[in-house]
Amino acid sequence: MKISVKIFITVILALNLTGCNNDKIYQDEPYKNLVYLLSSTDNIFVASYTLNETESERYVTVGCGGANTNDKDVEIKLESAPEWMNRYNLLNFNYEHQYAKLLPAKKYDISSYTITLPSNSDYHYQRLPVKVRPLGLSPDSIYFIPLKIVSVSDYEVNEDKQYILYRVTIENDYATQIPQTYYRKDGSLLNPYTVLSGVKLVQPLTKNRVRMFIGNESFSDATTPAFIDRNSVVVQINEDNTVTVFPYDETMMEVEMLENEEKLDYFNVYDPEYMRGVTKQRVMWLNYRFRQRPASGVGDFGAWRIVDERLTRVEAN
Repeated sequence: MKISVKIFITVILALNLTGCNNDKIYQDEPYKNLVYLLSSTDNIFVASYTLNETESERYVTVGCGGANTNDKDVEIKLESAPEWMNRYNLLNFNYEHQYAKLLPAKKYDISSYTITLPSNSDYHYQRLPVKVRPLGLSPDSIYFIPLKIVSVSDYEVNEDKQYILYRVTIENDYATQIPQTYYRKDGSLLNPYTVLSGVKLVQPLTKNRVRMFIGNESFSDATTPAFIDRNSVVVQINEDNTVTVFPYDETMMEVEMLENEEKLDYFNVYDPEYMRGVTKQRVMWLNYRFRQRPASGVGDFGAWRIVDERLTRVEAN
């Protein structure tokens, strides 16, 4: 009986010691301050730059996470990290033409790669400005500015968030690269007759230009640059909200604008406040004809085909 009492007391003491050790772990580990770069899945942070301006500014966020605010100034130094982008490409793509690209140096400015988190601040982060000149960037490409933390004056770095793939995307008033913009299409394509229905991906190019496929063509994993060149048109929204359609590649396609005498007010115009019942919609009406060269790029242009199409922007919920 005495032996049983001793065993019981020994077990209780052991459990108390274990509890104390666990408390110490929780105090020392999960709540300690760790420096990090803010990102989401695959350490990517998406920043959208407007084509309405020649240059605009977004930010990389550098933080210090923990139960308490940092009680010291923390100086953090960053540098370019293209090796992380190379790793991303190898893990995510099968072909080199799909690879993400480094944003060209002439397209952006980072005035300083060093940032200081002030001590005892109400905020646990600082923002590093990144200026980008987006005109000329392609909606078909993935552009990254890869960065990593190389040193901190105090505390430790969160190993899972020590680098960032800062993705630069483009947008205008008519489409965004991310999230992708779709317009619901209604209409017809003649010679031969084809009903246009479903949705169409519309991509930003400049302040007032977007690109889209003709007819019912659509993107897939197998879409090649040559297919895009031959099957895409550029729609320009003019200052008076009329629209003009151009070939994306003039060597592969010719385009001529048309007028529908019966519906003159509703063709080749853009209406950002079109009322359908009680719902305001952003709508384009297009009426044009096009002809294409063979896919090989060799030979004469084929027969003209006429597009009579209404495009209604699919709004995010």
